[in-house]
Amino acid sequence: MRERASTTESTRRAWARYVSTGLIADSLLREPVLRAWERAHELGANPKAPKTEQLSALDTERLVDQQQALITAARPYMEVLSWAAGLERHAIDLCDAQAVMLSILGDEESVHGPERIPGPGSLMSEEVCGTNGLGTPLTTGGYFEVVGPEHFIGGFHLFTCQGIPLRDAEGKVVGGLGAVVRRPMASSRLRDMLVCAAQGIEAELLLRQLESDIREVMAAPGDEQALRVLREEVDRLRESSREGLRIGARQARMSRFEYALRLLRLAEETAQDIRHRALVWRSLASLEEGQRRPVVLTELVRELLGLLREEALRQQVELVLGEQEPVHVEADALVLSRQLLHAALQALTLAGPGGAVRIDVRLERQQQAGKATFLSLPAPEYARVAPLPQSVTSPAIRPGEEGEPLLWRLPTLEAAPGEAPASGLEASRGIVG
Repeated sequence: MRERASTTESTRRAWARYVSTGLIADSLLREPVLRAWERAHELGANPKAPKTEQLSALDTERLVDQQQALITAARPYMEVLSWAAGLERHAIDLCDAQAVMLSILGDEESVHGPERIPGPGSLMSEEVCGTNGLGTPLTTGGYFEVVGPEHFIGGFHLFTCQGIPLRDAEGKVVGGLGAVVRRPMASSRLRDMLVCAAQGIEAELLLRQLESDIREVMAAPGDEQALRVLREEVDRLRESSREGLRIGARQARMSRFEYALRLLRLAEETAQDIRHRALVWRSLASLEEGQRRPVVLTELVRELLGLLREEALRQQVELVLGEQEPVHVEADALVLSRQLLHAALQALTLAGPGGAVRIDVRLERQQQAGKATFLSLPAPEYARVAPLPQSVTSPAIRPGEEGEPLLWRLPTLEAAPGEAPASGLEASRGIVG
């Protein structure tokens, strides 16, 4: 959808006009912000509210206790994001599915100062606060950024906020992760990290649920209900990780004990896969650097696309593999991965709902460089101007000098006798070779 032209000053004028007349100047606002203001108006949010509404201390304590699993899973990623913000005035915040604040990390001034960010127990839904960096992403179901006066409440105009929903294995929203800074430039630097952190937290939540199901089956391996729950969980998670092995075909020929052992083995392998994914997402969410060494660019791109498959599905964008020339480059795999991730996320945004992103990897022989290109192909109804391709290049290694390449690909789970192993990215839904 076309973005309306807007600037901080024009948005400030739109807010002043709304406060004085109750009318929304749609020509002065970005399209998604306009829609968010309209929702806030219909819900009766107060743009002049002096502060956010708050749960009582007792209700806040109870809510935090109830949400300890989410808070514990999110904490390491919040710490990584806070560290990445460095000396910027910032806060990293976590809320539940109703946009009630659960936890906050940041610099002393932002967390405890006179212009502090709302803390645990604060109600951040659009109904209460209007457009903001936690309630709005939960309402829209995806990443959202609110810059200064785009906030519905005047007291939030100091901040640039961004947020993203957190989901469980079934796609149900269980909370939201956000970042608050004073400078918009600092916000843009954190966006990719926020997406990675959200994916990592979701992986941690999946892992905790799977481990709980495993413990129940181990305690009572003949329990029909526990076996059924674990079986459904493993099937769903292995499908999402592109390793859709099935054990049902041989169930009738197995004893209950044998079936439970097979299921537990499969569940443990799936847990290991998810644990590895969480670690990869955490490394991508950080500013860590490694060493320059041989890297297979083609494989790195494929594995990143595998990690981004769920995000592409959420944004209703198809990933299409184009030319995939084997290319070896010399690079810091962590830094290169973040560059590729940024290009891919930009391409997804430019493609928009119903669009596609074509991914090509080739060797630029004249420059002796490996090049990964992400070409956005918006849906016809949105394709007014063709977006520029997003590209990442890295110095190539001459044939015969590759050495031992680094492959941080996710582990391929061993198939049982008679079962064909999945073939990586080609086995994923929504990605066409």
